[in-house]
Amino acid sequence: MIPFESLRKRVFMGCRKHQVALYGALLVGAIYIAPHLFFMASLGEAYRGIPMMRTSNEDFYLARVQEILDGHPGVGSPAFWEYKEGPPLSPPVGEFLYALPSLIFGISPTSTLLSSRFFLPALLFFLVYLLVRRLNEDEDTFASTLSAIAGGLLVTLGYDLVDYRAVWSFLNQTASPVHFLVWSRPINPVLGAILLFSFFLSLTSLVQGSPYRKWTIASASACFALMIGSYFFSWGIALSVITFLALTYLFLRKYRIVGDLSLIVLFTAILSSPYWYATWRAAQSPWYEASVFRNGLFYTHYPLLNKFLLAALLVFLLLALLEFLQKRRIGMPWGIKTWHTFSLAFLLGGLWVYSQQMVTGRTVWPYHFVQYTIPLSMVVITVSLFHTRKFLFYGWHTFVSAALLGSLLFAILLQGSVYEQSLSYYTRLQSKASLFDFLNRRERDCVVLVADRAAESYTLHGLIPAFTHCNTYNSNWGYSLMPDERIQHNYLVYLLMRGVTAEGVEAYVHNNEGDARGYLFSNWKGLYGIRDFPDFSDTVTEERLAKIPEIYRAFLEKDITQELRKYRLDYLLFEGKPTAELLQRLDISSSAPIFEEGGVFVYAFSRSSP
Repeated sequence: MIPFESLRKRVFMGCRKHQVALYGALLVGAIYIAPHLFFMASLGEAYRGIPMMRTSNEDFYLARVQEILDGHPGVGSPAFWEYKEGPPLSPPVGEFLYALPSLIFGISPTSTLLSSRFFLPALLFFLVYLLVRRLNEDEDTFASTLSAIAGGLLVTLGYDLVDYRAVWSFLNQTASPVHFLVWSRPINPVLGAILLFSFFLSLTSLVQGSPYRKWTIASASACFALMIGSYFFSWGIALSVITFLALTYLFLRKYRIVGDLSLIVLFTAILSSPYWYATWRAAQSPWYEASVFRNGLFYTHYPLLNKFLLAALLVFLLLALLEFLQKRRIGMPWGIKTWHTFSLAFLLGGLWVYSQQMVTGRTVWPYHFVQYTIPLSMVVITVSLFHTRKFLFYGWHTFVSAALLGSLLFAILLQGSVYEQSLSYYTRLQSKASLFDFLNRRERDCVVLVADRAAESYTLHGLIPAFTHCNTYNSNWGYSLMPDERIQHNYLVYLLMRGVTAEGVEAYVHNNEGDARGYLFSNWKGLYGIRDFPDFSDTVTEERLAKIPEIYRAFLEKDITQELRKYRLDYLLFEGKPTAELLQRLDISSSAPIFEEGGVFVYAFSRSSP
């Protein structure tokens, strides 16, 4: 046990030691949350609780948090009423952390989301700072502090600088960024990054002989298990890195370290057993195989290479060689240090996750691994330059200066640009608050069929489950255990509510192929049309696209209201006045809307035949 008084002193001394870094964390948090505070302040009383959501899938993550608050803690299906009690394909560990303030204090999920934009990036900055300091051999010098702050700013503010083409197009005003900084996105990847860097801090402490060995093993195991329960890409990196670390220390004959790393893997397997049980339960479903393909799985042996990882590996090897040659030249002792083993494990582990399918024959959308391989590569480059700064004096100073100033300036410009682009859209979106208030007064788990006007940043298909306790009927969120028949049905209903005719269906599908693929895709290759994985073909999506006109014409010949009653449906929602023909077809021509405001019309739908 760590005595309380000793712990208090350690915390106090740590705050004094890392005072500058704490100010840096506050600055990072301020840059992340500033656009959202400005937005709320600019609207004043017109702000109705709908925040700016300018990162991808924020409505999806908010809907998963809302599911927990609605009494469905398993989050089997955030969109559809029928599949809620099924086992989840993605356990909601991170979502529970976002739901806790609502469950305990009654704070709204959107308030938690806004607060997280400050606290989580700030925490991530501090964790990266601590890891860089640790790999700097924990030198208590100004150079070490400056290097660690530069690394923290690169990861949290300068992440997008790696995409030099996009940066150049942004600077010369030929294109504009469309998303806020990457760690603004709720749940993941930010929680995965926090757990990952906490895990690596525990590993470095263990390797360097922490006096609290048992606590360190326990903390590393807990972080690893939480990653397994929340985000494949963070624990995939963690597993790869710890494997390469164990192999390295086995080669170096440091068997105690290998034993401790093995204990972490063993305890993690025990702690994460509920996840493996849930996965086993899901695998029993007849819909499992099709569902995991819709969630990004590929059967392939095709290798992928990451240019930035390879560049970072080259930089590390050259700088490590330079360090060795220079120390040998002046007669200084040289040996393999912690920063060597961890840097190599970060890079080789990152390269392995892109190519492990050559052995295993399967991978899950490996492009998401960049969320963590980029930060780890930045850490390696920062640490490597720090350890060779005496030999590359000007190079190290140039790098640190560029990292500090470049990250800060780029982040401020990007946040400001996205804010300016988003202001009018999210100002208009506040008008939907009345609709959400109305639906939240309806029965819990009600189902709404949406006919929206046009595809925008976020449509009501996603906003309704995100901001209300209702579900949507014809969503394209096919990421739960559900049959293919329901997915096809959703798209047919989508076409119907769009007013697509039997004669015009071919032209509509052709001209709106992206929407069609968003509903009918069987895997992400068919969804995004990627060229990688030539040994994995997607004929299912193409067949569905080819057959849909004929199927839709047959659908229009049926009793539409009976077709709609195949699944639960309570309300019909139209953005814009629906045509009399469509109302008649839906058997609600004699009904008055139960909600009408801002061009939105909601009608009640009878679940049973008259």
